Amino acid sequence: VAGKVAMTTTIAAASACITATALGRAIEGHFDVSIGLNGILAGLVSITANCSVVNPWHAVLIGMIGACILVCFHYIILKLGIDGPCDA
Repeated sequence: VAGKVAMTTTIAAASACITATALGRAIEGHFDVSIGLNGILAGLVSITANCSVVNPWHAVLIGMIGACILVCFHYIILKLGIDGPCDA
């Protein structure tokens, strides 16, 4: 079980980082390291509750969904002028 937990957690974080970086590049036109790093955190948060019961391909999807939610709310919070903890 510990090996599966480590694998799914790492996969989710990696897929979230790649997704957030790609979305940031597509929206902004340049690479942003901070959105990639926040993507890692989003992937870790997304996979935490279910890391021992999902398959590796589920972990990829969970990380990607977490990154999409992060990027969407990143721009919503910026648009609203709220100083949130996501970009600290």
